[in-house]
Amino acid sequence: MKGHVKFLVLILIVVSLLVTGCSTEDETEMQTLRIGSLPIEDILPIVVAEKMGFFEQENISVELIPFQSAVEAESAMQSGRLDGMVTDMIVAILLINSGLETKITSITLGTTPEEGRFAILAAPGTDFETLSDLKGKQVGISYNSIIEYVTDGLLEEAGFDTSYVDKVSVPRIPIRMEMLLNNQIDAITVPDPLVTFAESQGATVVADDTTIEKNLSQAVITLTEDAIGEKHEAIQGFYRAYTKAVTELNSNPEEFRNVFVENVNIPEPVADIYNIQQYPEPELPTENDINNVLNWLTEKDLLDGELSYEQLVDNSIY
Repeated sequence: MKGHVKFLVLILIVVSLLVTGCSTEDETEMQTLRIGSLPIEDILPIVVAEKMGFFEQENISVELIPFQSAVEAESAMQSGRLDGMVTDMIVAILLINSGLETKITSITLGTTPEEGRFAILAAPGTDFETLSDLKGKQVGISYNSIIEYVTDGLLEEAGFDTSYVDKVSVPRIPIRMEMLLNNQIDAITVPDPLVTFAESQGATVVADDTTIEKNLSQAVITLTEDAIGEKHEAIQGFYRAYTKAVTELNSNPEEFRNVFVENVNIPEPVADIYNIQQYPEPELPTENDINNVLNWLTEKDLLDGELSYEQLVDNSIY
């Protein structure tokens, strides 16, 4: 009889443990983060983290939602379909200025000027070699964007007023590139890998932002305040996985070249020779870099009021 009682007690203990285990599993149900992005090189650590299973190790799911234009991605953010997006600092700040409750949570590229090259390129066959050669010449850009911000910054760093060149609006990058390579415009501003491609087609870099002291171009991850509040632990796990992916990428970038080519818009002629970036671990933009952008946006009358560093970033994640 005593043996039978002990057996029943043992069964009850096992059942209790199983119930407790199921409860714990329910409490730690996998959360999903939906991150929007263009097919740009900034997304590579996210793609690698997914490929390597680092997100799964953190018990999170990350959906990287591709968009073909910044306008589409911004619209998805504003409609609440995304938890965050990979974008540049100009877009991130303008979204907050528009009333969207988001925060910049990290840089993807641009902790130093050497990361993430933007350049002003002269058309093939021209004799333009430096910015001084472009006085009064047409430079294709997109207005009120990171492209114009970098263009203005490069001119100012060289000692020229922003009106030194004739800035021409060519919003779509493929058209801007086509115009340059067909000698329909004197120069354009674009980011890598397009800089590398244009050089391979005979264009000349007259200025690029990796060679100056001022840090002009940062790409960032911006997340909604709702996501930060409701999925805080998942976001912390996201950044732990992201950090592991950066370590893997920087240790052996060639191992991930195929992943890069599959997920990033890179022209085929330079796909095998393009230098994959060294990516930074997650960190926030500096207050100085953000203030530089705020000053530029204010000068262009693109802000509704004053914004502070604390209003723009979230430092509670890592």
